[in-house]
Amino acid sequence: MTSQIAVRRRPRQSRSVMTVDAILEAARTLFARDGFEATSTTRIADAAGVSVGSLYEYFTSKDALIAKLIKCHCEHLMNLYGKAFQAVEGKGIDAVVDTWVDTTADAYAENVALQRVLLEHMGRVSRLHHMKRVSLAFTDLLEQALNVCGEPVARPNIHLAAFVLESTGEALIHRSITYTEDLFGYELRRELKIMLALYLRAPVPESSVCTVPQS
Repeated sequence: MTSQIAVRRRPRQSRSVMTVDAILEAARTLFARDGFEATSTTRIADAAGVSVGSLYEYFTSKDALIAKLIKCHCEHLMNLYGKAFQAVEGKGIDAVVDTWVDTTADAYAENVALQRVLLEHMGRVSRLHHMKRVSLAFTDLLEQALNVCGEPVARPNIHLAAFVLESTGEALIHRSITYTEDLFGYELRRELKIMLALYLRAPVPESSVCTVPQS
C-alpha cells in the first residue's frame, strides 16, 4: 500500500508547483463529476494539460491523487478552524459549537460530490496513523476553544469532551454525505448543535460508575 499511494517527487520549482496544482484541480473536477472508477490518469493528465508521464512524475496512481486530495482537505480545515475559533474566543459554548459545526459543514459543502468520493476511499488510501493525527489535531483545537470560551464547561474532562465533539460531528457529516445527500443540510446542523451544546452543559451524575448486577 505504501508504494501504491506514494508521491513520487515533491514539487520544488514554481513551474513544478503549477503542474501539480493543475493535476490536482483536474482530479478534483473529474472525480466529482464522473466518479473514481470512470476517471483515468490519462483523462486527468489531459484535463490538466500535461502528459501522463508528467503526472506519474508526481503521483504513482489514482490512489495517490485521492490521498493527496484528502490531505489538502484536512489542511484546509485546520486553517479554517484556527481562524474561526479565534473569532469566537470568550463568546460562550454556543459560539464554539456553532463555529465547529458550521465551519466543518461549510468546508464539505464546497464540493459535496468530491467529498463523497474522498470519503468512499479514505479508509483504503489513508494510513491509520495519519487519520489519528488529524483527528487529534482537530480535538486539540476544540479543546483550546472550549478552554477560552468564557463559559464553564460541565464535562469533567475537557480533552475527552473535545474528542467527543470532533468524532460526533465528523461521523454525522461523513455519513450524511456518503449515505444520502438529503440529510446533509440545515436540519442536520441544527440537530447536531443542539446535541453538542446540551452535552457540554449536562451535569455530571453523582455516581457515574456503572455496576454490573451480580447473578
